[in-house]
Amino acid sequence: MRFTVSINRPSGAGESRGCPPHGPSRRARIRSGAAVAALAAASVLTLAAPAGASTGSTGPATANSPANIALLSLRPMPAGTVAFHRGRHGQLTVHAAMFGLTPGSSHQVILVIPGSFRAVRFSTLTANSVGQADSTLQSGYTGPLPRGSRLVIRMGVSDGPVSSTPIALTRRLRHPWAWPHRLTAVEVSSRGVSYGTPHGRAAVVYNAHHHTLTVVISASGLTPGEHAAHIHSGSCQSQGPVLYMIKDLVANRHGVINHVVRVFTNVTMPIPAHGWYLNIHQGTSNQILHNGQPTIFFRPLICANIKPGAVS
Repeated sequence: MRFTVSINRPSGAGESRGCPPHGPSRRARIRSGAAVAALAAASVLTLAAPAGASTGSTGPATANSPANIALLSLRPMPAGTVAFHRGRHGQLTVHAAMFGLTPGSSHQVILVIPGSFRAVRFSTLTANSVGQADSTLQSGYTGPLPRGSRLVIRMGVSDGPVSSTPIALTRRLRHPWAWPHRLTAVEVSSRGVSYGTPHGRAAVVYNAHHHTLTVVISASGLTPGEHAAHIHSGSCQSQGPVLYMIKDLVANRHGVINHVVRVFTNVTMPIPAHGWYLNIHQGTSNQILHNGQPTIFFRPLICANIKPGAVS
């Protein structure tokens, strides 16, 4: 199936840039939990509240009402589990249940066995049109599955420097036949530099008085450089078309995006109760699509479903 990205901005909607990112002088981690959420919310409320508004108001839904604020925990993509089995003739198989892949993408899956130069290759993992995969992959391997082995999902199917980089892997398997084994998303550059597991925090606020939608984002564990970001319709589990194109975010040399603000103007619809999500991609806006279809750089890095009034 084809995945066509469409942009559905409200008439006259635009984006103005807020504070540019300024990374720390040393490797930094995102401040966790409530501290980051509170900082983001306070910043957004200051930017979004009408003149004279009180951020402590408990009246009808306004810019400072929880109904118009979504505090987000941006989670690493892809996510899912794998389980090992034996085929009819003793060959090793693996069942992968995942979401958060590039829609329509194909991925090489390998098993790395400790103490061996051999990597067991499985059949190709293919995502559907919303970035999900639920399939059993075959191999010709009939040997043992020793403890300490690790399954790796690669970015593509070729052996090139971009395609062969890992995007998700299991821990070293202590009990290989136990079910299921959770996958951990990772970010590795084409030069083999690991930036760990991406994560972040964000706040989204709609201001009905000024007709603005404000987004504040902080993240770490990303490849240094520019990254496309969007508010989409759908969910992290079932990806859909773009609603708002956020000006590319810039991760510093430590892989950190530090408290970046983006403001959309002429927005006439509030944040819905469900059906929106925020997604940060691996590539830039110029890299992630070709002829309307996702490229290998479309890969979602971190994502959150936008739910007003609560931390999601």
